[in-house]
Amino acid sequence: MSFAARRLMKQFRVQNYKKNIAHSFLHPNQKYNLFNKPPAGAIIDQFAHGQLVTLDVVPDLASQLLYFHGGAFRVPMNEDQLTMIRSIAELSGSRLQIADFPLLPTHSAADILKFAATALQKVAANGVPVFLIADSAGAAIAVQLLFQHADQIAGTVLISPWLDLDLNDSEFADRATEDVMLDFDVLKQIATEFKSGIGDLHWADPYLPSESLTGSLQIFYGDNELLVPSDKKFAAALGATTNIKVTVMNFRDGFHDYVLWENLPETKKTKKQISSFIRDQRDA
Repeated sequence: MSFAARRLMKQFRVQNYKKNIAHSFLHPNQKYNLFNKPPAGAIIDQFAHGQLVTLDVVPDLASQLLYFHGGAFRVPMNEDQLTMIRSIAELSGSRLQIADFPLLPTHSAADILKFAATALQKVAANGVPVFLIADSAGAAIAVQLLFQHADQIAGTVLISPWLDLDLNDSEFADRATEDVMLDFDVLKQIATEFKSGIGDLHWADPYLPSESLTGSLQIFYGDNELLVPSDKKFAAALGATTNIKVTVMNFRDGFHDYVLWENLPETKKTKKQISSFIRDQRDA
């Protein structure tokens, strides 16, 4: 782990940054809309209580990234997330498609999942290869799309994924104190809220993937994260029961969603590996 990342983690502990994150999860400012003043050239398609934001950040695109942001299903997308995913689009020579999905508690998990499925269909319709990119809670949405629409997805990248909505494993509680970002009890509360709103929609267990699944997937996370046990379990399940090629990259003492700190060496390495993955998969 780099000196810069270790210094940040120390600052987070001193400032009790975890408390601030928990407050933002429980009391989000959902009046905030990053795209009220959209970037130049953006095309915004509003539907199903959300919006699909399209940005051509390179002149000659060979693929497109469908991005689902983190924020515990409750917090609107922010500037740091846009900077991160835009950088990956530029490095990989891809069109950027941002799935700005409806949020809890105003909308239900069913609303979120229906929006996500429609967004994928809209993006895939033009025939350009689609790569799913997601961080934190956005990864739970992306995995559902992968499991149910794998034929429309050229590759998947999950960064600091939150995949386990039960959080019953004692390993999570054991790691909760050391995590500098995520409050375990708040995550459980929001997970309960999300699950209660799925209704009769199909929800694929991320640890019981279909044996017919194929493709390639990258997972990135920091060893400080309390969600590490679910990352390992997910990767093991894919490796044991599917033909998906899984690559896991973890950073010692790395914190949740480290990739949103753009100057970290770990972030630069992650972006480079993701862009190489996208280029390799679309050229295969």
